[in-house]
Amino acid sequence: MSAPARKRQRANTSGDTSNPLSTTSDTDYKSLISTFDLPTTQSLLLSAAQHHPTVAQSILTKHSEILAAERSRVIDFDHYSKSIWRALRDADKLSGSRAWEASFDVSTSIKSAAQKMVKGAPAHASLGTKKSALYTLRKICKTVALGRNDTCGHEVYNTLTGEQTLENGMLDIISVMSEQEKEIMRGDGEWVGKMEELEEMGDFDGIEDVLVEMGLGGSGDDDENESESGRENEGKSVDNVDSDGVENVIESGRCLFHARLL
Repeated sequence: MSAPARKRQRANTSGDTSNPLSTTSDTDYKSLISTFDLPTTQSLLLSAAQHHPTVAQSILTKHSEILAAERSRVIDFDHYSKSIWRALRDADKLSGSRAWEASFDVSTSIKSAAQKMVKGAPAHASLGTKKSALYTLRKICKTVALGRNDTCGHEVYNTLTGEQTLENGMLDIISVMSEQEKEIMRGDGEWVGKMEELEEMGDFDGIEDVLVEMGLGGSGDDDENESESGRENEGKSVDNVDSDGVENVIESGRCLFHARLL
């Protein structure tokens, strides 16, 4: 007796397709996602957040947790000033072309350190982190200023002051500080005193801009304004002095803007 014929499977005419990942475990998803590059992962996550409120809420919650952790963490950047001091000290032992070539490496290291400090002290960073960056950049300024008497130090100084690398780093950090944070820094007598000392040394032209951006003003503002006002009113009688004009000149003299410890 022959076996009964096997029934032929009915064709799928509804257009439905089976999902090969319907039984994929969490571990399998993790493995799949690990093969994606960052742009792909971000794109998929953004799409999921836009279509699924629970995903969007999870992203917001995680972001808040990250910001809270950053605000409570203090990053110490002082190691940059120490390494730069050592680099300049070692380069001081060189002479001729070797010292000149070393200056490029030292300048590049300082620029890199400044960039890392700016990146490491964003708006959501703690005040302690921002403060450490400002203290360290000031220390590097003084180190560079005092070490410019040899070949390497001189070239490093010329490069950094020409580009105002360190001053711009300070301005970038101050630009993302809140008014409350700036007020606290203005009350930091140690930092203010050392910044004013650096300005009086006259080695970095951009330090006055840093002080102004912090709301402190430069030490030379009053003398400059008085001199400018005096030239403008020269030859005029007291009765003919335009008081509004003098106030405008004084105000314009204060409108300077742009955005480690030995």
